[in-house]
Amino acid sequence: MRFSLVLGISLLFIFSCEKNIDPKFQRAFGSIPDYSWVFPEEEIRIIRIKIGIENWEKIQRDMEMRIARKFGSQTAIPGVTPLKASVLDAVPGDPIYVKAEVTQGDFTWKNVGFRLKGNASLNSSWRSGIYKLPFKIQFDEFEDQHKEIKNQRFFGFRELSFSPSFGDNTFMKEKLLTSLFRKNGVLACKVANYKVYIDFGQGSKYCGVYQVIESVVEHLVNNQIGKEVGNVYKPESSFQSFNLAEFEKQNNKTLADYEDVKQFVSVLNSNLRLSNKAQWKKDLELIFDVKSFLRYLAVNNTVGNWDGYGQITHNYFLLNVDQKLNYLPYDMNLSFQMKGGNNRTALTFEMKEVANQWPLIRYLIDDPEYYSFYKAAVKDFIDRDFNPSNLSEYLRKQKAILQPNFEGSEAEKPPYSHLSAVSNFSKSIVDLEKYINERYVATLDFVKQ
Repeated sequence: MRFSLVLGISLLFIFSCEKNIDPKFQRAFGSIPDYSWVFPEEEIRIIRIKIGIENWEKIQRDMEMRIARKFGSQTAIPGVTPLKASVLDAVPGDPIYVKAEVTQGDFTWKNVGFRLKGNASLNSSWRSGIYKLPFKIQFDEFEDQHKEIKNQRFFGFRELSFSPSFGDNTFMKEKLLTSLFRKNGVLACKVANYKVYIDFGQGSKYCGVYQVIESVVEHLVNNQIGKEVGNVYKPESSFQSFNLAEFEKQNNKTLADYEDVKQFVSVLNSNLRLSNKAQWKKDLELIFDVKSFLRYLAVNNTVGNWDGYGQITHNYFLLNVDQKLNYLPYDMNLSFQMKGGNNRTALTFEMKEVANQWPLIRYLIDDPEYYSFYKAAVKDFIDRDFNPSNLSEYLRKQKAILQPNFEGSEAEKPPYSHLSAVSNFSKSIVDLEKYINERYVATLDFVKQ
């Protein structure tokens, strides 16, 4: 009886305390992911970040060690040897985290982890002295040092990635293409536009509009298909063979379990592909979502994207969902282009130019059944989503939302922008609309063959 009374009083106390918590505070700092707020479709959020001079200097020293360049300099620092990098890495390794303060509206998150991210975009921005740097923030990065921020969240999210629209003067491509992927049954991150102000130690500076991208390892899978995610990898592999160093784990790091991706690479390259095609396909489909990848190719080849698998061995993730790996495309600011850097070109619809060094494309497309599915997916995509009139309306709406941020006193300006002129924003949208119409015509020709 006494135990029941004590328990009842305790529960009453807990519930009465919960009632006194401001619902807005719960929403901002709680663990429930608020997708509609963090990733609005037709709004631009404002976020303010305070790094401070001491931490900005730490970031500079770290970057100087990595690439042997001072901020704003193309010339190597005498006597400094940059860290060893892979062929693909313009910036070796992950830059350091420093403590920052993040404010959104009436709420402030303290001791947040802030670090630079990116590869070509970071390297180019750094050498050019452009403060609109790509970065990510992790809200509980320093929880071991500050117990009061344990499991700190931003409207339910632990981590957010901020891309500066490098190479994309429309400020739309990342958001548009991820949306098109999701509509066609391909897992893809949610994206939203944010106005970002950063204090590097000399007062708050307007760094323009960023695309905020959700973390792959958090709520993405559960939100999009209602399932839990297993191992998540960010590979730098063409899948010709398994090399542990090429499959960086994003979660479950304490478990040395790579059997899923090992099996995938093994099955993909199995001799059964030639001796027993039916068995090879059955085995492959047990470990990898083949049809989702073919739908990815349908969308990707239609819009044109030279910065992905088939040309370069990164810009994608592999996610284990229900013991089956899924391909997730990533980093799409350079999409909607047929030609790009280092003489790379987007894949043609037929993909005849793709050699065996890209087995995940070559081996699948060589199979008549898979190729037929892919071609049907291309037709379905243009019939339903890649329609010039619908996309023109999308561009018009998004331009109306973004336009005020490229006018008057709030317009992006160097050295806090990658725009050489604000007029490039409107011009690039006209160019994108023209490009979409050209790709639509090319796609119609392909599906009629």
